[in-house]
Amino acid sequence: MLFLFQDPLGDDQGLAYLYPRATLFREAGEGYADLLAVAGEDRGELVLKVRLARYPNPLEGPLGFSLATVVLWLDTEKGGEETLLPGLTTPQGEGWEVAYVLTGFGAEKRTPGGGREAVRAWREGEWVAVSTGLPPGRYGVYGAVGLFDPFAPWYLRPAGGEGGPWTLGAPPGSPPVVDLLAERPLEQVEAYQKGVLKPLRPQGFALRWESLLAFALGGVSLLLAFLLRR
Repeated sequence: MLFLFQDPLGDDQGLAYLYPRATLFREAGEGYADLLAVAGEDRGELVLKVRLARYPNPLEGPLGFSLATVVLWLDTEKGGEETLLPGLTTPQGEGWEVAYVLTGFGAEKRTPGGGREAVRAWREGEWVAVSTGLPPGRYGVYGAVGLFDPFAPWYLRPAGGEGGPWTLGAPPGSPPVVDLLAERPLEQVEAYQKGVLKPLRPQGFALRWESLLAFALGGVSLLLAFLLRR
């Protein structure tokens, strides 16, 4: 596994967003737009995997869910597009070069210039996997989950005002997503407040080496303590 980013359980409310009031959403319960983890695996290409808390499927999506839309943006090189969604940007100089939009009905690859093409997506138990066509790499990752709308940009149900049967209630200018990929709750709150989402980046070799060194030193200490007692 190239990387595994975990997201807190139960944080799919944006900044106190109000979910749509239509029966479809009320009967689905909670957690269907709650992102739990994003992973990347080397399978000769980069395969992205997403895990949500629940997968209700009232619209009978072929991937086994139908009320959530997941968007993953990758920062693969310097520069890039800094606008993620209305009301949400990347830090300066850390823009994205390619994005993947995942719904219960399939997946699309998108580029900042407006390019769109279908890509393969499938279920692996509680995970949903996407074929990126990219070489395996430790890219910066941005992630967000909103409510599925087949007619909206990015397939994300719009947010604004007091909401309604089919729209999210949210402060003016808020992004149309209820959960952002952030390993700590305060980081998500800050992203909503400032409108800037920081990427998650896999640890490099140096950090992994430090962890291995600390583990080795701990083992040596235990061995010395054992020998001294004898």
